[in-house]
Amino acid sequence: MKIRIISPTITEDFLPEQERDFASVARKDTELSYVMLEDGPVSIESEYDEALALPGILKQVSIAESEGIDAVIINCASDPGIDAAREVASIPVIGPAQASFSLSTMLAQKFSVIAILERDIPDLDRMFRVYGILDRIASVRVMDIPVLDISKDRNKAIDAMTKSALHALKEDRAEAITYDCTGLTEIVNDVKSNLLKEGFDVPVIEPVAASLKLAETLVDLGISHSKITYPIPPIKS
Repeated sequence: MKIRIISPTITEDFLPEQERDFASVARKDTELSYVMLEDGPVSIESEYDEALALPGILKQVSIAESEGIDAVIINCASDPGIDAAREVASIPVIGPAQASFSLSTMLAQKFSVIAILERDIPDLDRMFRVYGILDRIASVRVMDIPVLDISKDRNKAIDAMTKSALHALKEDRAEAITYDCTGLTEIVNDVKSNLLKEGFDVPVIEPVAASLKLAETLVDLGISHSKITYPIPPIKS
């Protein structure tokens, strides 16, 4: 099968990392390809950034379907443009946040999301309501490390996510952990190890792996989003 990873930014520095992360969890028979936007934001950290990215996302989703791609993943855990993208395409369009949230609800009664920045909380609240999982959220905890700085200090990111997760588990009664960024794949095993040392054997759901495995499963099953839910936009002159 062929899966296209769409990076909704213009930052080329993200490409090697995302290629490594998706390739590490893909099946041998999954052919991955990667594109980024020609115009758009350097990172997604606000509703404004998402709005800037939307035209490029829709263009790349349409191109992917026209090229015979079986499914696309919009590689940002804010799921920018996912509803509009599903309207313009019939192939599966996957958002990492929705994928990881859905998996979390299968594995725990309540889960916590580790946010990158405080300003991410309103966007997460919106997604919780849209995805119908508000009653399954134990809390949102904040790492407070800008997206562009995460890869610069790996140990700092591990410590920040571990501390936030421990607060969620100890104080908020979370039973699983996920987070709102696709740039933390490399530290998940370290965080899991740290939580186990503290006595917490819980799922730590990684958005990259969750989105790719969901995409592979939908292609295998031959199903996609409902075109009643996401009808094709009317043609206008």
